[in-house]
Amino acid sequence: MFLREVGAQHDLASILHNLGHTCLHLGDVEHAHTLFRESMEIHQALQNEPGMAECLVGFAAIALLRGLPAAGAKLLSASVTLGGQRTAAVSVWQATRMEYEHYLDLARQSLSASEFQAEQAAGRSLFLEQAVDYALNLPLEPKIGPAIEVAPDDLTRREREIAALIGQGKTNGEIASELVLSKRTIETHVSNILSKLGLSSRAQIMRWAIDHKLTQTPV
Repeated sequence: MFLREVGAQHDLASILHNLGHTCLHLGDVEHAHTLFRESMEIHQALQNEPGMAECLVGFAAIALLRGLPAAGAKLLSASVTLGGQRTAAVSVWQATRMEYEHYLDLARQSLSASEFQAEQAAGRSLFLEQAVDYALNLPLEPKIGPAIEVAPDDLTRREREIAALIGQGKTNGEIASELVLSKRTIETHVSNILSKLGLSSRAQIMRWAIDHKLTQTPV
């Protein structure tokens, strides 16, 4: 990459971060994780605190899409209030703010109200070094119980479609808008998917959809 050759590390880190979010939208979570990690490491070397805080949003997204909603909620909170002090990472850049708000909504849907509030409080208490260390050491694989072996074809076409969109990190409201259905109808489909797969949370549907490659191929 040309930016590496000319030593434009700050610009390189920003581009890697943006590419990470692009990969997330394409369903390539593993590549996104690699890009966010490289971006974070560059920002660490430059001691660029706003850049590191911004990267936390990307790691929060990874956590949510990997079925770790508590970690995602904690990192989202840390990205805007490190050590109890508000950061500029989300407030300055509109694109980052949009990603932040999207994943914050997803975290709310994936946790109970009390769990969400507890993780947000925990995130606010972290200092930058703590938050970065936490993000870089998150496991890629969530510790969840095994799902019943249900093939994608065992779901209805609409259920596969909704499972794929959940795997892409979309909220019920976004899915309803995209499929031109009511939010209540989407909630009913999600409930049916959970029942058929023997799962107990939206985060587990995300993981199931990714494992079955529903996020990368037409359903």
